Formats: sequence, structure tokens, C-alpha cells
Amino acid sequence: MDKTIESTVLADTARVQRVLCDLTTYENWLDLVDRVEVAEAAEGDTGPAYEVTLIAKIGPFARRKRLRMVRTDSGDDGATFERREIDGRDHSSWILGAHAYEGDPTRVTMRLAYGGGLWSDALEGVLENQVAGAVDALAIYAERAPSS
Repeated sequence: MDKTIESTVLADTARVQRVLCDLTTYENWLDLVDRVEVAEAAEGDTGPAYEVTLIAKIGPFARRKRLRMVRTDSGDDGATFERREIDGRDHSSWILGAHAYEGDPTRVTMRLAYGGGLWSDALEGVLENQVAGAVDALAIYAERAPSS
């Protein structure tokens, strides 16, 4: 599964960009991200590391997945975070990237890629609903975030 979603956000572009560069903010506006904690850096990390708990809710059921993610790409407009486990085992890839661009309103692209085999049509619908809800939540969060 590899999805890129484009939308617009009614918030100041610079504020949105700062939020997108900091994975610890994602739990405040993206329902897919349940919890984020800063993790210890490891050899080979290209940026800050995080312990991330993802959650997918389908009716009364919820599936959680804990990942170690590292910021692999960062610029003024946003960042990309990729799964980088340090336990020596093979793991399915996860990529979460989000970038914001000047416009009226601000244009945002978000990419979510998963390389494992446990994806389903039901999870696809959950993802689309969560990302749709994230647009308004991101705007509110970004406008309340400190300006520097």
C-alpha cells in the first residue's frame, strides 16, 4: 500500500510546515497516530528517532502497531519519517511523509506507505476517513501552535 493524499488546510503555511516537521505533534491531529515518544538515536539514524504507536479502529475493534521511526528527509516544507528498527529482525516498511506548500489555502501532501501483507480494504477505508478528519484537526492545531 502506498498512498499520497493531497488536500488544503486553512492555516498559515509556515505554522503547518513546523508541525509537519515534528512527529511528536502528529498524535494531536492525526488519529492514525496514537502516541509518539522521542527514542534514543542509533548508529545510522539520519535524523531524530521516535517510538510511534499507530492505531486503526474498525467498529469496536482496534489494532495497534508500535514502530521505531526516524526522520529521513526534512526541509522547510515538511518531513518524511521511516521505520528503522534496531532489533536485528526484518520488519515491514512504513513511511509517513507530510509537506505543506504556499497557497491560499495552504496545500498539503501526505504519503503513507506500508510494505507488509496485512493491509485490507477495510483498513483502506479507515485510513481515508482518518486523513480526511486530519485536515481540519491539523489546521486547528497549527493555528494554536507557537509561531516560532
